[in-house]
Parts: sequence; C-alpha cells; structure tokens
Amino acid sequence: MANSFIDSAFLVTGSTRGIGRGIAELLIKEGASVGIHGRDTERVKAVCDELGAEKAAPFGADLSNPENAAGLVKAFYAHFGRLDGLVNNAGAGNPVAFRGLKLEGWRATQSLNLESAFIASQEAYKLMRKSRSGSIVNMASISAHGPGNLMGADYAASKAGLVSLTRTFALEAARFGIRCNAVSPGIVETDMAEGMSEEMIQKMAIPLNRLATTGDVANVTAFLLSENASYLTGQVIHVDGGQFIYG
Repeated sequence: MANSFIDSAFLVTGSTRGIGRGIAELLIKEGASVGIHGRDTERVKAVCDELGAEKAAPFGADLSNPENAAGLVKAFYAHFGRLDGLVNNAGAGNPVAFRGLKLEGWRATQSLNLESAFIASQEAYKLMRKSRSGSIVNMASISAHGPGNLMGADYAASKAGLVSLTRTFALEAARFGIRCNAVSPGIVETDMAEGMSEEMIQKMAIPLNRLATTGDVANVTAFLLSENASYLTGQVIHVDGGQFIYG
C-alpha cells in the first residue's frame, strides 16, 4: 500500500544532503510538506528551491548546541500549524581510535547525535499530545548494535543511546497515540562513505553485496511515518543488506 502524506507536515533534521535529503525528497514526492533543516541557512534555502518551495520550508539551526532543537521544532510548528512527524537525522562522527578520543570530542558527538534528538523529541511530544497523534523516527546506525569499529566509540555510544531513547519514549508516548521507531542503516552511499574501496566493502561481508542507498533508508523511514505502520512503535528496523544477521 502506498504511503499518502497529503496535508501532512514533517520536520527532517539534517536534510540538506545525504540520508536526510533523500527522506525529504521522498516525503515531498508523496504529498507532504517538509521542513528542511541545516546549519547553513543559505544552503537550506537553496535545497528548498531545488525541492520545490511550495512544499519545502527552510529552517536553520545549529544542533551542535542541543538547546537549539526546541526552538527549531517551535519554529516549524509556527510555520505549518501542525507537526505530523519528526525525523531526528542530524548527526556526525569521526573515525577516531578509542585511544585518541578526547572528552571534548566525545561530548560534541553526544550533543549533536543524541542530545539534540532528545530535546527535539521532547518538544515534539508536547505538540503531538495535543493532537494525540504523531510519529517520530530516529536515525540510529548499525554501530549502535556492536563495536564502533568504523566510526569510533563516541559515535557508537551516541547511536546506542538513541536506540534506548526510542524504546523508552515509545513506551511512554503510546497512550497518547504517538509512535516512535528507529532506523539502523548500515554503510550508506553518502559522503561519509567516500573513499571506501571495493575491497573494504567486500570485507564487510554484506549478504546483499552492496552498500545502502539513501533511497533504501528513505523508503523505510517514510513507511514508519505513515499510517501503514500504525501498529509499530518502539521498533528498530535494520537497513543494512543483512549485515546485522551476524550480530
């Protein structure tokens, strides 16, 4: 069954490129209005123009300071007058060895990847309770479920925290008709995967023998936001070509 997002409004954080942009493009294609978010306001506006200004609205905010997440959600609601769904996609990571990881870097990763999602979700929760409906999708990672050998311990810990946040929030919010799920992609064909050789990809032993595309992740995210997933909450969907089969 196709998703239908006519008259729906979704906020996708970190949506000027990569996975976030792929999600925004698909939601707009399926009829939704989407808040495009990024730190660079000029870049955000340019992406809105590319996606169609009648359906895409620009929102600039630096989520490396997680306290800015509340204002972002409030600004979105003030613009659209509704919030049907939130995708916490903004995040970053650096492949730093554990022995070289500094506390400053650790805290910066948690602030952007985990704390901004917490604040945004908390603000969205207040709004969604009024309508007793809504869906939140958190962008986790395969790194949340095992050693962070590709992106580092700080990244892995932040994504594992996001998975736990998803389940805890889902349990509390369910009685208000609000759902919360997570998507755990494997390695996706974005700038974060640039420079990976064919040999490196083969060593990952991905059963489907390819990297994920942004479209693969967007399709699952859109499903979780839709009424087709109305009986799913607190779940983590792996989009990794079968890589998590090995645990």
